[in-house]
Amino acid sequence: MGEALTYLSTIALFSFVTSATALMRHEMMLLACIPAVFVALIMGFVMAIYTQETFGWPLTVAALAVGVPPAWLLARRLRPKDLLIAIYLVWAVALVLVLVAVGFPDRS
Repeated sequence: MGEALTYLSTIALFSFVTSATALMRHEMMLLACIPAVFVALIMGFVMAIYTQETFGWPLTVAALAVGVPPAWLLARRLRPKDLLIAIYLVWAVALVLVLVAVGFPDRS
């Protein structure tokens, strides 16, 4: 249960980072999002593959979908600088969850 929650939460947070960056309205702030999106896409892809094999497609797709509505809402309400701060805060939390997730023992 803890492993599933950790992996799915991380995927949802990475989905938020990617979606919020896609909705960024300022070009220079968009450039500042490149490191976060790069890591989110690569780690999110790897974690989504593992999650799909371990917990199934429905949960993986649901986790990906959970991050989009908050990104859309915040992109409409926040200024670009504030959205950039939100993206990096969510990215930092997701990276902490990645450290927790990779610490779980392998399933055999």
